[in-house]
Amino acid sequence: MGQRNSRVIPVNDGAVYDHHPSTPPTPDTDKAEQHFHPCDEPPVDAGEGDAQRREEEERREAWGEEEEEMKRKRKKKFWRLPSFLKAARKHLKVIRPSQTEVQLIEPPSPASSADDDIMCRYELGDRLGVGGFGVVHEASRVEDGLKVALKDVMKTHDMEYLTIPGHPNPLPVEIALTLLANKGPSAPEIIKLLDWQDQRDNYVMVLECPSPCENLVSFLEGHGGRIEEGLVRHIMRQATRAARTCCRRGVFHGDIKLENFIVSKDTLQVKLIDFGCGDLMRKSAYTTLYGTMEYYPPEYRLKGKYHAKSAMSWSLGVILFTMLCGRFPTDNDLQKTELNLWSEPGLSKDCCSLICSLLQHKTKRRLGLGKILQHDWFQVSI
Repeated sequence: MGQRNSRVIPVNDGAVYDHHPSTPPTPDTDKAEQHFHPCDEPPVDAGEGDAQRREEEERREAWGEEEEEMKRKRKKKFWRLPSFLKAARKHLKVIRPSQTEVQLIEPPSPASSADDDIMCRYELGDRLGVGGFGVVHEASRVEDGLKVALKDVMKTHDMEYLTIPGHPNPLPVEIALTLLANKGPSAPEIIKLLDWQDQRDNYVMVLECPSPCENLVSFLEGHGGRIEEGLVRHIMRQATRAARTCCRRGVFHGDIKLENFIVSKDTLQVKLIDFGCGDLMRKSAYTTLYGTMEYYPPEYRLKGKYHAKSAMSWSLGVILFTMLCGRFPTDNDLQKTELNLWSEPGLSKDCCSLICSLLQHKTKRRLGLGKILQHDWFQVSI
């Protein structure tokens, strides 16, 4: 879950990606911005006049007396909902390499009513995972029992925001990029965002949750540490489509790795998840590393910069190598791929050729993202 320097970035239809620094937006303290499920009423218009602002300030003065009553009501009605922020705090002792200390944030102020709080619409189940500043739970929608994954992320002082078409207020980067990645025809290889709410001190995302499913690290472990070539081809075809779809929709995922792909145990359908380390696509080079170093290309280590598409080709090459060999490529492996001499017993010639084409140190020699699925290795009937 990537948190970066605070900025607000406008995005227009037609994708103009000029960045400009700004302080993060401050949501109203008594009403969270949210995206409602279709059956819900639409949110109040975000454009509020001075008179309404004064009225809101007067309401906030009365919160001292109302807050305890609201807590009692919510505790009685939703006693089965554990506190996400409390759960997240227990796991916040993981400090990112760029940080010297962890910033703890107090729970958000209550919404204008219990019905406005997204947490009231879902019943939480088991915890699925914990990141640097967030926690993910299984959940079911109270309305119809739909199984979902509910992700709660605590905001930090250096969180980034984006302004995207259709949303007048800046959104946390992860929400904005997930919305952009899903804009247009349905892409089964990308996780769908079903519902969300941007609160003062945290944001909540409700995501589809194929059941049963697991990430590719667990899937790899379940297959003894190595996956047979035919199954890897099926996975890589979907993973590559996901990366290409993101690019076409103006989204640079920024953290293509095994952990960020989930696979359905029943259908073997693969989905790309977690856009928290992402950015907007641009033609110019990136100079900041938001993702996972093991998957980043050598040009970043050598020059301190990289381009999105060539970086994704390298990351996909690392994923392909790891699923087939059960380990990350070593320096010796990379010397051989550079010379197109790498091979592995039991793997086809086309498979070894694709790995060599993706793990090229020079970007001009590396297979382009748009050409991966045209490689001979993929020209096999599904």
